[in-house]
Amino acid sequence: MSDDRLRRQIGLGGAVFLLVGNIVGASIFILPGELAGIAGPAVFIAYLIAGGLAIINCLIAAQVGSILPVSAGDYVFTSIVLHPVIGFLKVWAGMIGLIVGAPILAFGFAEYMRFFLPEWDRLTIAIGITLVLLILNLAGLRTSVRSQMVMVSIFVIALLVFGIGGLFFIDVGELTPVVPNGWGSVLSAAVPAFYSYSGFLTLVIVGEEIKNPGRNIPRTLLITFVVVAVIYTLVTIVLPGLVPWRELAGIVAPMSHAASLFLPDWFAALITLSALLAAATSLNVAILSTSRSFFALARNRIYPAVLSRISQRTREPDAAIVFVVICVLAGIALQGNIVQYASVTVIGIMIYGVIWAIALLRLPVMLPEHYKNARFKLSPRSITVVATIKIVVSVTFLTVGVYDNLVPGLFYVALLLLGFVYYELRSRFLSRNGVSLEALLSREVSEAARATQ
Repeated sequence: MSDDRLRRQIGLGGAVFLLVGNIVGASIFILPGELAGIAGPAVFIAYLIAGGLAIINCLIAAQVGSILPVSAGDYVFTSIVLHPVIGFLKVWAGMIGLIVGAPILAFGFAEYMRFFLPEWDRLTIAIGITLVLLILNLAGLRTSVRSQMVMVSIFVIALLVFGIGGLFFIDVGELTPVVPNGWGSVLSAAVPAFYSYSGFLTLVIVGEEIKNPGRNIPRTLLITFVVVAVIYTLVTIVLPGLVPWRELAGIVAPMSHAASLFLPDWFAALITLSALLAAATSLNVAILSTSRSFFALARNRIYPAVLSRISQRTREPDAAIVFVVICVLAGIALQGNIVQYASVTVIGIMIYGVIWAIALLRLPVMLPEHYKNARFKLSPRSITVVATIKIVVSVTFLTVGVYDNLVPGLFYVALLLLGFVYYELRSRFLSRNGVSLEALLSREVSEAARATQ
């Protein structure tokens, strides 16, 4: 292994825990109640529609991850298949989304922590959990993954107990009529529900550290999707079955309230603890994955070389981890509201999706040998279908998102232009100093080929 390569130390189990912890965030403890106020008992159908769209992300991640299991595989893939500047802007967009979105998770953790410590300041708690996760990540990937396993195990068990146990106590009368507000309300609820499923593509960013990636990346995605889909479906059926759907939107902690109707009082506290842990695990993966993107682009000379430093003790990109946490803390310090943070994050995810889908269409032509030898391979026809659906959904959501949030949208466009200017200046500087970005990208592709043999 080269000195600038990260170790493959995440097995199938660790990868599943990382991905489940990334996707199942604190929103599942709040959002279904709000969406039930829109769609009524049909909120579970909205989540099923969102899950169907999430399958598209899983297929794309499985295909790309099995071909290019390197750090920031999204950048390498898009740069080779489309153009380096597009690859950079894609990662730039993704990193803006993650860094801007991370304060949502930190403040979400803080809100649930105040259930146990009401006298504590929200800002102090958000900063505190970010620094704790910094320490865990600097301690090494194994420490971070083991902590993730403990936290994910607790909230997954709690959610399953709530979901499965609640089926025996639901009032069927509360679930009829299933679609009281019309199918348009179900589709409206499916849009925000879709974001509860976002995060599958994160696995590609950490592909360099996954053992036997050609096999384990597709398996991780399949297992994670099944776990998440089962949890979301159970929760969205049980909630309106226990609490009248017209009341759910007005309840601050709908799952804690619903749990108290058929489970011991202490379990309601456990549900609150589970929400707290879900926010922490999502923030942990945000730090882990974004640091790998910074590290990979620094290794390829696009970002300053200091960010490509690898700790001799842990073999982790410690400088990139610290830098990402500094960015997260800056976002927390701004103390914007959740809507402002979420608007920018959503726009980034949609831009991310369009670029990725276009690149997927060109994959068989631009990387024919990698595609031919991939252990997981979509047929050319399947690629066309998957990419087309992804583009249509992303453009639709992006249009709605920008229309409803014009100021954040313009701010995001300005950030993308800033990224373009930075890349152009950096590439010219490297060219004058005899550094070829194309050669560096070719090295990444060669490394990926060796990893999947």
